[in-house]
Amino acid sequence: MATTEKQYFGPLTLHQKIEKPSIFKCGKSVECSCVMCDEIFMLPMSEKQMLTHLFMKHRLVIADVNQIADLQAYMKYWKLRFKDSNLPYFCTTMLLDTKPDGTKSKNEEYFLLSDVLPEDKELRVNIRQRRLEELLERHAFEREDKNYIKECLFCRLVSNDTRANYLNHLYEKHNFHIAKPENLIFIDDLVNLIANKLENLQCIFCEGVFKDRTILKEHMRKKGHKRINPVNKEYDKFFLVNYIGDKETVPKKQYIKPHSVKSSNVAHKEEYDHESEPESDPEWSEWTEENGPLITCLLCDHTESEYENILDHMERIHEFSFTKLTSGLDFYHKVKIVNYIRRQMHLRQCLSCETKFHDVKNLEKHIKETKHFVLKKEKWDQPEYYFPTYEDDLFLCFIHDDNESWWSSDEHESENQNTMSDSISKEMALAVLSE
Repeated sequence: MATTEKQYFGPLTLHQKIEKPSIFKCGKSVECSCVMCDEIFMLPMSEKQMLTHLFMKHRLVIADVNQIADLQAYMKYWKLRFKDSNLPYFCTTMLLDTKPDGTKSKNEEYFLLSDVLPEDKELRVNIRQRRLEELLERHAFEREDKNYIKECLFCRLVSNDTRANYLNHLYEKHNFHIAKPENLIFIDDLVNLIANKLENLQCIFCEGVFKDRTILKEHMRKKGHKRINPVNKEYDKFFLVNYIGDKETVPKKQYIKPHSVKSSNVAHKEEYDHESEPESDPEWSEWTEENGPLITCLLCDHTESEYENILDHMERIHEFSFTKLTSGLDFYHKVKIVNYIRRQMHLRQCLSCETKFHDVKNLEKHIKETKHFVLKKEKWDQPEYYFPTYEDDLFLCFIHDDNESWWSSDEHESENQNTMSDSISKEMALAVLSE
């Protein structure tokens, strides 16, 4: 069935991926029951709601909640203890002149549960010790495990070794330094978090969002933003130091501060010295060149890193020669043809007879068997095809006039771009006037 109806669609992206939310094992949600009733809360997301519930419903305040290593275990213990005796037996009783809702009232009783009580203090110490042992066990596993499989954040290298070697690769090849591996924990979740931010085109340091990956890469390189944000508390849980000792006396993170490399702490000094080394890879070549964006075939999803290889693929697999089809045509005509072919393939319509198919495989088979590679000029020679069908179509970057040398000068390229801009402007103006 042939169709001549023109269909319009918004900007497209080659091989577009559906983003999946990042899930942190170190922040896994757990159910926690109120110590005084059967109300259930999900921690850590509903911690604030649970504490509000304790105050409003039961007039109970837990002191220094942020220093309790495992709040779920803490609550579970006191729920059992409160079945044996009432609140005044364990808690400090306070008299205030307001009710929980703010209404004024004399001598209202409230209860404070804190480590002033020896039992509470011992419980907090035991929970902290047990939690620390679990963390150290996890930390040891991450240092010794040699089966960590992960693709590099910036190139196509797939690591199949230790997490330390993976992080060292990020620093040595891409000058992207988080911290020393021995100072980190939950590395899998940390790498996934950073990967998710990069996929969302977000700078890791200043956390600005950019239009595309190339602009983001240039921003991070020029601004020196190839490190995590030192003031973002989201990263606190990935540093082992935050689980050891008094949180008020232990530094939050062991990575570089933007304008200082001085520290009296030896561990900090080592981190600063390591991160302040000169950039060894200022161009991030592994991301943008040999392991960078790929060129996609005009007739299928196959990709290659070299333009000549993709042309060879189309001739061998599809029996289609882009070079012969566009022989003698200028740069702008070739651009139009590429965008026209991309559009037809997206709509699953034959390039020549415009027969529509339900899937790409049958369309590819039809084009190959019928040799429908002859394109009608009145179809593709339209102003709309000056604009890319796909925003990230690298194929367009390699198109050139047959009478030009492959490596033209910057000045000549600038002249071509100006000429193209003038041509586009004229055709667009004529199109508007004719409406």
